[in-house]
Amino acid sequence: MELPFQDMMRPHTGPVAHARPATGGSGFATTVFVQAEIGECFVKAVPNRPGGRLDAARREAQINRTLTGIAPRLRFEAEDEQWFVTGFEVVDGRHPDYEPGSADLPRLVHVMDQITDLAPPTLADTWQESRWDRFTDRPELLSGNTITHTDLHPDNILIDGDRTWVVDWEWPTLAAGFLTAGCLVGQLIAAGHTPAEAESWVSDSRAWKDADPKAVDEFARAQVRMREWTVELFPDQTWRKDMLAAARMWSEHRGAR
Repeated sequence: MELPFQDMMRPHTGPVAHARPATGGSGFATTVFVQAEIGECFVKAVPNRPGGRLDAARREAQINRTLTGIAPRLRFEAEDEQWFVTGFEVVDGRHPDYEPGSADLPRLVHVMDQITDLAPPTLADTWQESRWDRFTDRPELLSGNTITHTDLHPDNILIDGDRTWVVDWEWPTLAAGFLTAGCLVGQLIAAGHTPAEAESWVSDSRAWKDADPKAVDEFARAQVRMREWTVELFPDQTWRKDMLAAARMWSEHRGAR
C-alpha cells in the first residue's frame, strides 16, 4: 500500500516496508498501521487546510506529552503543503466491556481520575469547552480548568495487561472536572446499566465527588438537547439514537427534564 505522504514520513520512520489501513480509527483522518525501519507506528494524516480537522490533529499532537502513561506516545509529526501527519506508538490491547458485571469497570474510574488529575499544558488556555453552550442557558456551570476527554466509549480505550490506555485525543478541552465522568454515564447506560448504576460507578471519581449537583443536572439536560440535534443531523446512525435514549434516561433519573 503506497501512501501519498510516505516521502515526508521517511526522515522520521526510515523506509516503509508495509502499510495497512486501520479499522476503527478516526472518522476524519486517514489512519494506517505502518511497519518501518523504526518499528510499527499508528499513523494519522489530515489535509493541511485550515479548519477543524487540522486543528484537532494539531491539538492531539500538542497534548501528547502531558499524557505520559495514559495515551500512546507520539513518535513523530511532519507536514508539508498538503498533509499534516502524526505517528504514534502501537498499543496491542483489547477494548473494555462496559456491560453490567464487567470486571473492566473499576479501570474506568481509575483512568478518569488520571485524566482529571492532569496538569493542563500552558497552550491549553484557549481550549475552553464550548460544544454544549448552544444547548444550555447556564454554560458557566460546565466551565472549568480541568482537562476532559468527553468520548470515552470502548473503542477509545485499550487494556493491555495492567495498563489502561485512552486514545483519540483529538479534542481535549478545559471544562468542569465532572464532564469526563458525566459523558461516561451515558456510555454505561447505553451498555445496559440503569442510570443509578451508572452514577454509582462514576461516583468514586474524585471529580464527580466535587461536582455541584445543579451543574450535573444542567449537563444532563444539555446532553439530551445535544443528542437530539445530532440525531436530526444523522437520522440513519443507530448508535446516535441509542445515546439519545441513554441521555433521556439519565435526565429523567435526575429529574432534570
